[in-house]
Amino acid sequence: MILRIIRGFFWSSLLCIALAGGAVAGIYYNTLGEMPDVEELKNVTFETPMQIFSSDGLLIGEFGENKRIPVDIKDIPVKMQQAFLAIEDSRFYEHSGIDPIGIIRAAVVSISNASATQGASTITQQVARNFFLTREKTIKRKLKEIFISWRIEQVLTKDEILELYLNKIALGHRSYGVAAAAYVYYGKELKDLTLGEIATIAGLPKAPSTLNPITSPTRAKERRHLVLGRMLDLGYITKEEYEAADNEPSGAVFHGAPIELNAQYVAEEARQFVLEKFGEEAYTAGLRVYTTVNSKDQIAAQYAVFKGLSDYDQRHGYRKALINVRNIEDFEITEDNLKKLLAQNDVYNYIHPGIVTKIDDKNQNVQIMRKNGFAETIPWEGMKWARPFINDRRQGNAPRKPSDFLSAGDLIYTYVTDDGKLRLSQVPEAEAALIALRPGDGAIAAMVGGYDFNKSKFNRVIQSSRQTGSNFKPFIYSAAVAKGIAVNSTLVDEPLRMWETGSRTWWEPKNTPNRYDGVMTLREGLARSKNIISIKLINKVGIDAAVEHVKKFGIEVPKSQQVTSMALGVVEVSPLQLVSAYSVFANGGYKVTPYLVSRIEKDGQVIYEADPKIADPSFPDKVINDISLKYNDDIDVPENSAEQVLSHGHAFIVSDLLRSVIYGGAGIDHNFGGTGNRAARYTGRTDLHGKTGTTNDIHDAWFSGFNANLVATAWVGFDDSRNLGHSYAGPEGGAYTALPIFTEFFKRAQDKNVPPALIDKPKEVTMQTYNGVKDYVLPGTFVVSQQPTGQAVENTGVNTSNISEDSIF
Repeated sequence: MILRIIRGFFWSSLLCIALAGGAVAGIYYNTLGEMPDVEELKNVTFETPMQIFSSDGLLIGEFGENKRIPVDIKDIPVKMQQAFLAIEDSRFYEHSGIDPIGIIRAAVVSISNASATQGASTITQQVARNFFLTREKTIKRKLKEIFISWRIEQVLTKDEILELYLNKIALGHRSYGVAAAAYVYYGKELKDLTLGEIATIAGLPKAPSTLNPITSPTRAKERRHLVLGRMLDLGYITKEEYEAADNEPSGAVFHGAPIELNAQYVAEEARQFVLEKFGEEAYTAGLRVYTTVNSKDQIAAQYAVFKGLSDYDQRHGYRKALINVRNIEDFEITEDNLKKLLAQNDVYNYIHPGIVTKIDDKNQNVQIMRKNGFAETIPWEGMKWARPFINDRRQGNAPRKPSDFLSAGDLIYTYVTDDGKLRLSQVPEAEAALIALRPGDGAIAAMVGGYDFNKSKFNRVIQSSRQTGSNFKPFIYSAAVAKGIAVNSTLVDEPLRMWETGSRTWWEPKNTPNRYDGVMTLREGLARSKNIISIKLINKVGIDAAVEHVKKFGIEVPKSQQVTSMALGVVEVSPLQLVSAYSVFANGGYKVTPYLVSRIEKDGQVIYEADPKIADPSFPDKVINDISLKYNDDIDVPENSAEQVLSHGHAFIVSDLLRSVIYGGAGIDHNFGGTGNRAARYTGRTDLHGKTGTTNDIHDAWFSGFNANLVATAWVGFDDSRNLGHSYAGPEGGAYTALPIFTEFFKRAQDKNVPPALIDKPKEVTMQTYNGVKDYVLPGTFVVSQQPTGQAVENTGVNTSNISEDSIF
């Protein structure tokens, strides 16, 4: 009887096993058509963020929702591998992809609950799920996971499976893979992690949102303890290692992308370029985008904008602290709370917040607390500038002691000056921009779109069009050269009254400052930025001709701005347009196209590379000097040549006029200085050319300048209708407000180690004398001369004053 029962049980069990095996086989073959091709895992690429770099390889931006840093298994420390094996799958190197004991346990639970609510996934199963399946808890999904795991074990080695797992696993705070987690939590590379940090990361896969050491430090520590205990039990670590790691402090704080160069305006423009070219997949394809900006030039530009705006802002007075901690509702003044408040406000590149803790009027200094709890002292020298701000045109009296403008509890900003001293500062309300190009091909060397990206993401280099003021005058003088007018021609600087036929009103333009100096050459008129000379010159050239000529530089003048006052800069352009136009004078007459991205790489392969056209004054001169763009068809130029829009000689003569703006020159009976003379004094360079610019009512201040290496434009103004006004030191403007930004940039970017980059004189340019003044001329040039008349002229767009063509060279 017993034997019959045993025999029956045996055959029943065998039948059940056969039926189960048949069922599994049936399900397996039934799902074969749905099975993914796990061979793809041999060539898997991880969804990694787009990274933006400077031309010298420094990371300036990272874009993508998830953080991932793929690494080879050989670069993952053995202790890291062992930690994951200990807590996730200790028999990984022994099983064939599934853990039978875990599966039986899961099956029992699923039968009792009528659904799959518990699992015992191996590392291979987690790889199968992470790459090919959803996380839904159904029996069918679980079976597919098992089948895929078997297949993975047939296709890949154990090390290859572990490498995929350690690079794919989600570890919290949008970090995927162990290398990304190492940086996100500890700001370290894998090789630099301590054992305690390794164990903390290894404990995350079970519940990364609730076990991570940033948001749940206590639970993370408990999980770390469990991981270390498993490592000890398996013989991966010694008792001493266990105890030392178990007692480690957490030390975890969130770390963003490891930015090496703060150039957010550059990174954002590069991001937009790549997104337009490759679409949304650019965020996950692991693209490495290399820009044309050099870190030295970019740092120089950013500091120049910061320093120029800070100096302007301090000339106009102190607006008082925006926050005093004693006035914050429900704010408990404790050291921890003050540190948190300071950390929240520490968002700018150069200035950093502090809380005033003590004011010492007797010794004229102020003590502040930093977000790290350290105390620092601001000397009187660093804050005596703080006159009360009244408005953009008025400031109060100079302070006599710190308590005149500061109170204990004020949240203030400071920065460290070049000589290492602490200086009181504030976030300026005015804005600025600086853009620099390589004139040889249009590569953007540096770009700063505002005071700080965290203050305003609006990129004024590209997105803002403003009137140019006298920064536009060189294009009018260039039109005169195209017309054949010699630059040692003479016009009269005198009060002028003109009848505007369109508005039927009299217009009386004025110089700034309002003085008139009689007969002078065109060179002196531009160097001293004489408005009257520019107006008379555009009338001589003709407005229509001037409009046609400036198109060569890529500047389209709207119909409403095609008036005589165009000579004074009513034309609106962006800093990028303006610097591109100035590059024509610097490179021998070629119009280059600005570009920011030099190449893009994916998986080590170049998938995009810029192919800029080259501007080289040694190329054959194809342009015939004229208002209309005319070419000598007998001249062949290289295929990679940029479009030539001025003859080499024309470009040289205008660039030499702009040299006089910096270094002055010889007039009819005297020497004269230029409006940009501070540039020569401050930089100590002998190769500069440039022009100041100030618009009506000082709404905008400009300076554009160059040598043969570099062209740069600086702009300062407000985003609204405010004007730059006056300070106790005098009126603002191009020479006083924008020029210092240019010179600070050039002093650093083209430092004493950079030899002079002079612009060579083409052989067709000769020297001729008129009125005792020698100057450069082109073949076919004629001289214009004018004598004082004191008579008003009608503004018809052509010259009607007493001007004659005295000689032809």
